[in-house]
Amino acid sequence: MKISLKLTDFKLIKNQKNNNILIFIKYLFLIIFFFILFELYIQKKIEINEVFKLKNNSKFQSVIFKKFNKKGKININEIESIFNKKINIKFKEKNIIHIGFTLDSNYILQTMLTITSIMSTQLKTTKIVFHLGVVNNFTVDNMLKIYELNKKINNLTEFNFYYLKGAIEKMKNFHKSGVACPGKFELPELLPDNVEKLLLFDAGDILVFRDLSKLYNYDMKENWVLGTPEPNGIFYIRRLYNISKFINIGSILLNVKELKKNKFWDYFIKNKNLTLIGQPDQSLFNILIPDEKKGYFPLRFGGLVPFRSDHDSDYLKYRNYGFSRWLKSPLSKFFPANPITLEKLTAQLYNPTFIHQWSGKWRAGNGLSIYRHLAKYFIKLAGIWDEMCQKFPGYCR
Repeated sequence: MKISLKLTDFKLIKNQKNNNILIFIKYLFLIIFFFILFELYIQKKIEINEVFKLKNNSKFQSVIFKKFNKKGKININEIESIFNKKINIKFKEKNIIHIGFTLDSNYILQTMLTITSIMSTQLKTTKIVFHLGVVNNFTVDNMLKIYELNKKINNLTEFNFYYLKGAIEKMKNFHKSGVACPGKFELPELLPDNVEKLLLFDAGDILVFRDLSKLYNYDMKENWVLGTPEPNGIFYIRRLYNISKFINIGSILLNVKELKKNKFWDYFIKNKNLTLIGQPDQSLFNILIPDEKKGYFPLRFGGLVPFRSDHDSDYLKYRNYGFSRWLKSPLSKFFPANPITLEKLTAQLYNPTFIHQWSGKWRAGNGLSIYRHLAKYFIKLAGIWDEMCQKFPGYCR
Protein backbone atom coordinates (compact mmCIF):
# COMPACT_ATOMS: atom_id res chain seq x y z
CA MET A 1 0.00 0.00 0.00
CA LYS A 2 1.31 3.37 -1.03
CA ILE A 3 0.99 6.40 1.18
CA SER A 4 1.19 9.62 -0.68
CA LEU A 5 1.52 12.92 1.20
CA LYS A 6 1.34 16.17 -0.60
CA LEU A 7 3.15 19.34 0.44
CA THR A 8 -0.16 20.92 1.44
CA ASP A 9 -0.71 18.08 3.91
CA PHE A 10 2.55 18.92 5.65
CA LYS A 11 1.50 22.57 5.78
CA LEU A 12 -1.81 21.62 7.36
CA ILE A 13 -0.07 19.49 9.99
CA LYS A 14 2.38 22.33 10.68
CA ASN A 15 -0.45 24.89 10.97
CA GLN A 16 -2.35 22.58 13.29
CA LYS A 17 0.72 22.32 15.53
CA ASN A 18 1.12 26.10 15.51
CA ASN A 19 -2.54 26.55 16.44
CA ASN A 20 -2.15 24.09 19.30
CA ILE A 21 0.86 26.01 20.58
CA LEU A 22 -1.03 29.31 20.37
CA ILE A 23 -4.02 27.83 22.20
CA PHE A 24 -1.68 26.42 24.86
CA ILE A 25 0.00 29.83 25.32
CA LYS A 26 -3.40 31.53 25.45
CA TYR A 27 -4.67 29.23 28.20
CA LEU A 28 -1.36 29.47 30.03
CA PHE A 29 -1.67 33.27 30.10
CA LEU A 30 -5.29 32.98 31.27
CA ILE A 31 -4.26 30.65 34.10
CA ILE A 32 -1.44 32.99 35.14
CA PHE A 33 -3.80 36.00 34.94
CA PHE A 34 -6.45 34.36 37.12
CA PHE A 35 -3.76 33.16 39.51
CA ILE A 36 -2.49 36.75 39.89
CA LEU A 37 -6.05 38.01 40.45
CA PHE A 38 -6.60 35.32 43.06
CA GLU A 39 -3.34 36.26 44.79
CA LEU A 40 -4.37 39.93 44.84
CA TYR A 41 -7.75 38.97 46.26
CA ILE A 42 -6.17 36.83 48.99
CA GLN A 43 -3.66 39.60 49.79
CA LYS A 44 -6.45 42.17 50.05
CA LYS A 45 -8.41 39.83 52.29
CA ILE A 46 -5.35 39.39 54.49
CA GLU A 47 -4.87 43.17 54.70
CA ILE A 48 -8.52 43.69 55.64
CA ASN A 49 -8.27 41.06 58.37
CA GLU A 50 -4.95 42.32 59.75
CA VAL A 51 -6.44 44.85 62.12
CA PHE A 52 -9.01 42.31 63.32
CA LYS A 53 -6.20 39.87 64.09
CA LEU A 54 -4.28 42.62 65.85
CA LYS A 55 -7.39 43.52 67.82
CA ASN A 56 -7.25 40.06 69.39
CA ASN A 57 -3.48 40.18 69.83
CA SER A 58 -2.83 40.73 73.53
CA LYS A 59 0.74 41.95 72.90
CA PHE A 60 -0.48 44.56 70.41
CA GLN A 61 -3.13 45.77 72.86
CA SER A 62 -0.60 45.78 75.70
CA VAL A 63 1.79 48.05 73.73
CA ILE A 64 -1.04 50.49 72.97
CA PHE A 65 -2.16 50.48 76.60
CA LYS A 66 1.33 51.07 78.01
CA LYS A 67 2.32 53.79 75.55
CA PHE A 68 -0.99 55.61 75.78
CA ASN A 69 -0.99 55.60 79.57
CA LYS A 70 2.65 56.66 79.74
CA LYS A 71 2.54 59.50 77.21
CA GLY A 72 -1.18 60.39 77.13
CA LYS A 73 -1.13 60.13 73.33
CA ILE A 74 -0.59 57.45 70.73
CA ASN A 75 -0.45 56.84 66.97
CA ILE A 76 -1.94 53.39 66.36
CA ASN A 77 -0.72 53.29 62.74
CA GLU A 78 2.91 53.45 63.88
CA ILE A 79 2.43 50.55 66.27
CA GLU A 80 0.66 48.50 63.62
CA SER A 81 3.47 49.30 61.16
CA ILE A 82 6.00 47.89 63.64
CA PHE A 83 3.96 44.71 64.06
CA ASN A 84 3.35 44.28 60.33
CA LYS A 85 6.63 45.88 59.17
CA LYS A 86 4.82 48.30 56.89
CA ILE A 87 6.03 51.58 55.42
CA ASN A 88 3.47 54.40 55.30
CA ILE A 89 2.87 56.12 51.94
CA LYS A 90 4.45 59.57 51.68
CA PHE A 91 2.15 62.46 50.81
CA LYS A 92 2.76 66.00 49.75
CA GLU A 93 1.93 68.39 52.55
CA LYS A 94 -0.97 70.00 50.68
CA ASN A 95 -2.71 66.60 50.43
CA ILE A 96 -2.74 65.97 54.17
CA ILE A 97 -5.77 67.14 56.14
CA HIS A 98 -6.04 67.08 59.92
CA ILE A 99 -9.45 66.43 61.49
CA GLY A 100 -10.29 66.45 65.18
CA PHE A 101 -12.97 64.92 67.40
CA THR A 102 -13.34 64.74 71.16
CA LEU A 103 -15.31 61.90 72.67
CA ASP A 104 -15.92 59.64 75.61
CA SER A 105 -17.05 56.02 75.65
CA ASN A 106 -20.67 57.07 75.02
CA TYR A 107 -20.01 58.60 71.57
CA ILE A 108 -18.07 55.86 69.78
CA LEU A 109 -20.82 54.89 67.31
CA GLN A 110 -21.74 58.47 66.42
CA THR A 111 -18.06 59.26 65.87
CA MET A 112 -17.67 56.18 63.66
CA LEU A 113 -20.65 57.38 61.59
CA THR A 114 -19.10 60.78 60.86
CA ILE A 115 -15.59 59.34 60.41
CA THR A 116 -16.95 56.82 57.89
CA SER A 117 -18.57 59.61 55.88
CA ILE A 118 -15.19 61.37 55.78
CA MET A 119 -13.04 58.33 54.98
CA SER A 120 -15.27 57.07 52.18
CA THR A 121 -15.62 60.36 50.30
CA GLN A 122 -12.02 61.63 50.12
CA LEU A 123 -9.89 61.49 46.97
CA LYS A 124 -7.11 58.91 46.75
CA THR A 125 -4.56 61.73 46.80
CA THR A 126 -5.85 62.96 50.16
CA LYS A 127 -4.41 61.54 53.35
CA ILE A 128 -6.63 62.00 56.41
CA VAL A 129 -5.05 62.30 59.83
CA PHE A 130 -7.56 62.00 62.66
CA HIS A 131 -6.77 63.46 66.08
CA LEU A 132 -9.14 62.09 68.70
CA GLY A 133 -9.16 63.57 72.18
CA VAL A 134 -10.61 61.06 74.63
CA VAL A 135 -11.79 61.11 78.25
CA ASN A 136 -13.48 58.89 80.86
CA ASN A 137 -11.42 55.69 80.80
CA PHE A 138 -11.44 55.34 77.03
CA THR A 139 -10.16 51.77 76.52
CA VAL A 140 -7.91 50.14 73.94
CA ASP A 141 -10.96 48.20 72.71
CA ASN A 142 -12.71 51.52 72.05
CA MET A 143 -9.68 52.76 70.10
CA LEU A 144 -9.46 49.62 68.00
CA LYS A 145 -13.19 49.70 67.29
CA ILE A 146 -12.66 53.06 65.56
CA TYR A 147 -9.36 51.98 64.03
CA GLU A 148 -11.02 49.01 62.32
CA LEU A 149 -12.40 51.49 59.80
CA ASN A 150 -8.81 52.00 58.65
CA LYS A 151 -8.73 48.68 56.77
CA LYS A 152 -12.44 48.42 56.13
CA ILE A 153 -12.84 51.75 54.30
CA ASN A 154 -9.63 53.72 53.73
CA ASN A 155 -6.18 52.47 54.68
CA LEU A 156 -4.57 55.83 53.87
CA THR A 157 -6.00 57.14 57.13
CA GLU A 158 -3.97 57.80 60.26
CA PHE A 159 -5.32 57.75 63.83
CA ASN A 160 -3.87 59.64 66.78
CA PHE A 161 -5.44 59.44 70.24
CA TYR A 162 -4.84 61.99 73.02
CA TYR A 163 -5.85 61.90 76.66
CA LEU A 164 -7.61 65.19 77.57
CA LYS A 165 -6.20 65.42 81.06
CA GLY A 166 -6.56 69.20 81.27
CA ALA A 167 -10.27 69.08 80.45
CA ILE A 168 -10.87 66.32 83.00
CA GLU A 169 -9.08 68.22 85.77
CA LYS A 170 -10.14 71.81 85.00
CA MET A 171 -13.55 71.64 83.29
CA LYS A 172 -15.52 69.27 85.50
CA ASN A 173 -19.26 70.15 85.66
CA PHE A 174 -18.74 72.89 83.05
CA HIS A 175 -20.92 71.20 80.43
CA LYS A 176 -23.94 68.93 80.95
CA SER A 177 -22.64 66.50 78.30
CA GLY A 178 -19.29 66.06 80.03
CA VAL A 179 -15.73 67.27 79.69
CA ALA A 180 -15.29 66.08 76.09
CA CYS A 181 -17.21 69.17 74.90
CA PRO A 182 -14.90 71.85 76.35
CA GLY A 183 -11.99 69.45 75.76
CA LYS A 184 -12.18 70.20 72.04
CA PHE A 185 -10.20 73.39 72.77
CA GLU A 186 -7.51 71.49 74.63
CA LEU A 187 -6.97 69.19 71.64
CA PRO A 188 -5.14 71.80 69.46
CA GLU A 189 -2.70 72.32 72.33
CA LEU A 190 -1.71 68.63 72.21
CA LEU A 191 -1.08 68.43 68.46
CA PRO A 192 2.44 68.18 66.95
CA ASP A 193 4.01 71.49 65.92
CA ASN A 194 3.72 70.65 62.20
CA VAL A 195 -0.10 70.72 62.42
CA GLU A 196 -1.06 74.32 61.65
CA LYS A 197 -4.79 73.84 61.00
CA LEU A 198 -7.48 71.50 62.30
CA LEU A 199 -11.00 70.76 61.11
CA LEU A 200 -12.95 70.19 64.32
CA PHE A 201 -16.26 68.33 63.95
CA ASP A 202 -19.05 67.18 66.22
CA ALA A 203 -19.80 63.47 66.00
CA GLY A 204 -22.99 61.98 64.61
CA ASP A 205 -24.79 65.11 63.40
CA ILE A 206 -22.28 65.90 60.65
CA LEU A 207 -22.04 64.01 57.37
CA VAL A 208 -19.35 64.65 54.77
CA PHE A 209 -19.81 63.64 51.15
CA ARG A 210 -17.11 65.50 49.22
CA ASP A 211 -13.35 65.75 49.53
CA LEU A 212 -12.40 68.14 52.33
CA SER A 213 -9.09 69.35 50.86
CA LYS A 214 -10.46 72.60 49.42
CA LEU A 215 -12.16 73.44 52.69
CA TYR A 216 -9.08 72.54 54.72
CA ASN A 217 -6.71 74.48 52.45
CA TYR A 218 -8.96 77.53 52.24
CA ASP A 219 -7.04 80.71 53.04
CA MET A 220 -7.85 81.65 56.65
CA LYS A 221 -5.97 84.95 56.33
CA GLU A 222 -5.56 86.35 59.86
CA ASN A 223 -8.56 84.50 61.28
CA TRP A 224 -8.23 82.15 64.22
CA VAL A 225 -11.37 80.30 63.19
CA LEU A 226 -13.68 79.77 60.23
CA GLY A 227 -17.13 78.30 60.77
CA THR A 228 -20.83 78.33 60.12
CA PRO A 229 -22.76 81.41 61.26
CA GLU A 230 -25.09 80.96 64.22
CA PRO A 231 -27.45 83.89 63.51
CA ASN A 232 -29.44 83.57 66.72
CA GLY A 233 -26.50 82.54 68.86
CA ILE A 234 -27.47 82.92 72.47
CA PHE A 235 -29.16 86.29 72.51
CA TYR A 236 -28.20 87.48 75.98
CA ILE A 237 -24.56 86.47 75.39
CA ARG A 238 -24.42 88.35 72.09
CA ARG A 239 -25.90 91.43 73.63
CA LEU A 240 -23.92 91.33 76.87
CA TYR A 241 -20.57 90.97 75.13
CA ASN A 242 -21.43 92.90 71.94
CA ILE A 243 -20.70 89.95 69.66
CA SER A 244 -21.47 90.54 65.98
CA LYS A 245 -20.08 87.23 64.67
CA PHE A 246 -21.37 84.15 66.45
CA ILE A 247 -20.06 80.81 65.14
CA ASN A 248 -21.46 77.33 65.70
CA ILE A 249 -18.53 75.30 67.04
CA GLY A 250 -19.88 71.97 65.74
CA SER A 251 -18.04 72.43 62.42
CA ILE A 252 -15.04 74.76 62.47
CA LEU A 253 -11.58 75.17 60.94
CA LEU A 254 -9.09 76.24 63.60
CA ASN A 255 -5.81 78.07 63.11
CA VAL A 256 -3.87 75.86 65.53
CA LYS A 257 -0.70 77.89 65.19
CA GLU A 258 -2.43 81.12 66.29
CA LEU A 259 -4.40 79.46 69.10
CA LYS A 260 -1.21 77.98 70.52
CA LYS A 261 0.64 81.24 70.13
CA ASN A 262 -2.08 83.08 72.09
CA LYS A 263 -2.43 80.28 74.68
CA PHE A 264 -6.13 79.99 73.99
CA TRP A 265 -6.68 76.85 76.08
CA ASP A 266 -5.31 78.52 79.23
CA TYR A 267 -7.41 81.59 78.42
CA PHE A 268 -10.48 79.36 78.04
CA ILE A 269 -9.95 77.73 81.45
CA LYS A 270 -9.34 81.05 83.25
CA ASN A 271 -12.56 82.56 81.89
CA LYS A 272 -14.89 79.58 82.25
CA ASN A 273 -16.97 81.49 84.82
CA LEU A 274 -18.15 83.99 82.15
CA THR A 275 -20.93 81.72 80.96
CA LEU A 276 -22.55 78.67 82.47
CA ILE A 277 -26.00 78.79 80.85
CA GLY A 278 -27.22 77.15 77.63
CA GLN A 279 -24.23 75.93 75.60
CA PRO A 280 -21.31 77.16 77.71
CA ASP A 281 -18.47 75.91 75.48
CA GLN A 282 -19.98 77.56 72.40
CA SER A 283 -20.76 80.80 74.21
CA LEU A 284 -17.35 81.04 75.85
CA PHE A 285 -15.58 80.35 72.56
CA ASN A 286 -17.47 83.20 70.87
CA ILE A 287 -16.84 85.55 73.81
CA LEU A 288 -13.10 84.90 73.86
CA ILE A 289 -12.40 84.96 70.11
CA PRO A 290 -12.53 88.57 68.88
CA ASP A 291 -14.96 89.26 66.03
CA GLU A 292 -12.10 90.36 63.77
CA LYS A 293 -10.50 86.94 64.23
CA LYS A 294 -13.61 85.01 63.13
CA GLY A 295 -14.65 84.21 59.58
CA TYR A 296 -17.34 82.16 57.84
CA PHE A 297 -17.02 79.22 55.47
CA PRO A 298 -17.89 80.16 51.87
CA LEU A 299 -21.42 79.02 50.99
CA ARG A 300 -20.22 76.27 48.66
CA PHE A 301 -18.70 74.25 51.51
CA GLY A 302 -21.94 73.70 53.43
CA GLY A 303 -23.10 74.28 56.96
CA LEU A 304 -26.06 74.03 59.29
CA VAL A 305 -29.39 72.60 58.21
CA PRO A 306 -32.31 73.22 60.58
CA PHE A 307 -35.28 71.02 61.43
CA ARG A 308 -37.72 73.84 60.63
CA SER A 309 -40.02 73.61 57.64
CA ASP A 310 -40.77 77.33 57.26
CA HIS A 311 -38.59 77.82 54.19
CA ASP A 312 -39.40 81.51 53.74
CA SER A 313 -38.33 82.65 57.19
CA ASP A 314 -35.30 84.89 57.63
CA TYR A 315 -34.16 82.37 60.20
CA LEU A 316 -33.84 79.67 57.54
CA LYS A 317 -32.28 82.01 54.97
CA TYR A 318 -29.37 82.39 57.35
CA ARG A 319 -29.21 78.73 58.24
CA ASN A 320 -29.88 76.88 55.00
CA TYR A 321 -26.51 77.93 53.57
CA GLY A 322 -27.42 77.09 49.98
CA PHE A 323 -29.69 74.12 50.56
CA SER A 324 -32.94 75.83 49.48
CA ARG A 325 -33.15 73.88 46.20
CA TRP A 326 -33.73 70.57 47.91
CA LEU A 327 -35.11 71.75 51.24
CA LYS A 328 -38.17 73.11 49.42
CA SER A 329 -38.95 69.82 47.69
CA PRO A 330 -40.59 66.76 49.31
CA LEU A 331 -37.43 64.68 49.00
CA SER A 332 -38.62 61.72 51.02
CA LYS A 333 -40.70 60.33 48.13
CA PHE A 334 -37.65 60.17 45.85
CA PHE A 335 -35.68 57.80 48.06
CA PRO A 336 -36.08 54.07 48.70
CA ALA A 337 -36.46 52.56 52.16
CA ASN A 338 -32.89 51.25 51.98
CA PRO A 339 -29.93 53.28 50.69
CA ILE A 340 -28.51 52.51 47.27
CA THR A 341 -25.38 54.32 46.06
CA LEU A 342 -23.95 57.53 47.44
CA GLU A 343 -24.03 59.13 43.99
CA LYS A 344 -27.76 58.53 43.57
CA LEU A 345 -28.52 59.69 47.08
CA THR A 346 -26.69 62.97 46.59
CA ALA A 347 -27.84 63.57 42.99
CA GLN A 348 -30.49 66.10 44.01
CA LEU A 349 -28.41 67.89 46.62
CA TYR A 350 -27.05 71.39 46.21
CA ASN A 351 -23.75 69.50 46.55
CA PRO A 352 -22.15 71.05 49.62
CA THR A 353 -19.06 69.45 51.13
CA PHE A 354 -20.81 68.58 54.38
CA ILE A 355 -24.14 68.86 56.18
CA HIS A 356 -24.40 69.77 59.84
CA GLN A 357 -27.88 68.75 60.99
CA TRP A 358 -28.61 71.43 63.54
CA SER A 359 -31.53 69.81 65.37
CA GLY A 360 -31.18 66.49 67.14
CA LYS A 361 -34.81 65.61 66.40
CA TRP A 362 -33.88 63.63 63.29
CA ARG A 363 -32.24 60.99 65.52
CA ALA A 364 -35.72 60.09 66.74
CA GLY A 365 -36.90 59.54 63.16
CA ASN A 366 -37.83 63.15 62.39
CA GLY A 367 -35.93 65.90 60.59
CA LEU A 368 -34.58 65.82 57.04
CA SER A 369 -35.25 62.55 55.23
CA ILE A 370 -32.22 63.05 52.97
CA TYR A 371 -30.02 63.21 56.07
CA ARG A 372 -31.41 59.97 57.46
CA HIS A 373 -30.91 58.17 54.13
CA LEU A 374 -27.32 59.35 53.93
CA ALA A 375 -26.77 58.31 57.55
CA LYS A 376 -28.11 54.83 56.73
CA TYR A 377 -25.62 54.53 53.87
CA PHE A 378 -22.64 55.32 56.12
CA ILE A 379 -23.91 53.23 59.05
CA LYS A 380 -24.04 50.18 56.77
CA LEU A 381 -20.65 51.01 55.29
CA ALA A 382 -19.11 51.23 58.77
CA GLY A 383 -20.54 47.83 59.69
CA ILE A 384 -22.28 49.16 62.81
CA TRP A 385 -25.89 48.81 61.66
CA ASP A 386 -27.13 46.52 64.43
CA GLU A 387 -25.38 48.43 67.22
CA MET A 388 -26.45 51.84 65.99
CA CYS A 389 -30.06 50.83 65.35
CA GLN A 390 -30.36 49.23 68.75
CA LYS A 391 -28.89 52.20 70.60
CA PHE A 392 -30.25 55.01 68.40
CA PRO A 393 -33.29 53.76 66.42
CA GLY A 394 -33.84 57.19 64.82
CA TYR A 395 -30.65 56.84 62.76
CA CYS A 396 -32.04 53.78 61.00
CA ARG A 397 -35.71 54.56 60.38
